Amino acid sequence: MILVARSFVFLTGLLLLAHYLPAGYWLITGKQQRPPFVFYSCIEKRFLLMRTVNGEVVRTDPTGKEYEREDFESLLPLDNYMQLYKDQRMPKEIDGVAITPEKLRRERLNLRMKPELFDSPGVPLYPLLESESGRARLEAPADMMRLGSTIEFIDVKQNRVIEEKSARFQKAFTNFKFPAKLVAGNPSTLKPYDEGYYLVDSAGSIFHFRQVRGTPELTRISDVVPNQEQQRWLALKPKFIHVQEQDNHEIRAVIIDQNGKANLVLNTNYQLVPLPLEHYDPISTVLTLRGDLLNRLISANTRNSTEVIVLNRNYEFVDRYFEQTPSFQDQTIGKISRVLFPFTLDFDSNNSGYLTFHIAPGSLFAIVLNAGLVIFLIAWTQLRKQALSWLDTAWVAIGGIYGLILVFTIPGNK
Repeated sequence: MILVARSFVFLTGLLLLAHYLPAGYWLITGKQQRPPFVFYSCIEKRFLLMRTVNGEVVRTDPTGKEYEREDFESLLPLDNYMQLYKDQRMPKEIDGVAITPEKLRRERLNLRMKPELFDSPGVPLYPLLESESGRARLEAPADMMRLGSTIEFIDVKQNRVIEEKSARFQKAFTNFKFPAKLVAGNPSTLKPYDEGYYLVDSAGSIFHFRQVRGTPELTRISDVVPNQEQQRWLALKPKFIHVQEQDNHEIRAVIIDQNGKANLVLNTNYQLVPLPLEHYDPISTVLTLRGDLLNRLISANTRNSTEVIVLNRNYEFVDRYFEQTPSFQDQTIGKISRVLFPFTLDFDSNNSGYLTFHIAPGSLFAIVLNAGLVIFLIAWTQLRKQALSWLDTAWVAIGGIYGLILVFTIPGNK
């Protein structure tokens, strides 16, 4: 019994040390140098960067030339228009386009997709908002939609299926092949309008579904797009769809296909625009879209790299910027950690919304260190003329420095 209890304490201690000891190591050794925040100057038609160096903000261009804050803001009038209007430095037009505060506010876009969106827990119940209620604000419905072998609406207070509404909406789904492979929408009422849901049926067809004045409106997108777009929609195989309504109604959705490529869905004609990103991986990259009156900046950011592409208002490619900074794992402190710690344990991940065990192994040199620690333990016990426990030796061989700490802190068998 004592052996079992001690083994349980060792196992628990090993897991805790594998989590907290590396975390303390990284806390002491310093912070990762982040990639810069990238802007595009509509004045000089080139990229500008904002970096944090030793806690100080440095404004530069890609060549390393530094700028004073006021000069930097003047080169980015569409990003700093409030300050420039206050200082009376805001231009009245840029590239022949008249600039007004109303236009600047209306045409701003800000859309962000994090990797954990692709792997997060969710409940397959969806509120179907009224898209054209005539009210100034969107209102949450009293029921929830469920898409299984049919479409059903659940009364959330009484926990029962609303038969009449379910049957009425089911009539709109005659061309939809159940069950749905993918259901994507933005269930919040804190948005300028309701885009509804994008659905992918079991045959792979992509539909757009809304509730309009109490009536279902289901559209197979490939049936309504122009001829030149039809084949692209038919060939598209969505893996994930992100819906985030914007004030100007321009971007309707972002679709990530099975190959990990990002596509924008634009305007009322469902124009499909593939994003020409070269370093985008949806599992590990944050995708950000920032838009203003003249351009669209799409960023693909990881912990140690950033890629930014500039598109004009017609979503045609203009320019690209890419920068990679050394990660902790590539630096000396990272190499030391992979030798010092045979493995590390985290309970959360930047790539998932789940809390679970994420184990990262060390390097092959960690095995050599573990063997050295076993030799040290044997020599230590012989010098002190103590009996060597085979179980203690096994814990050090497996856990390395974690096991050695536990051997010296947990009392042995009597």
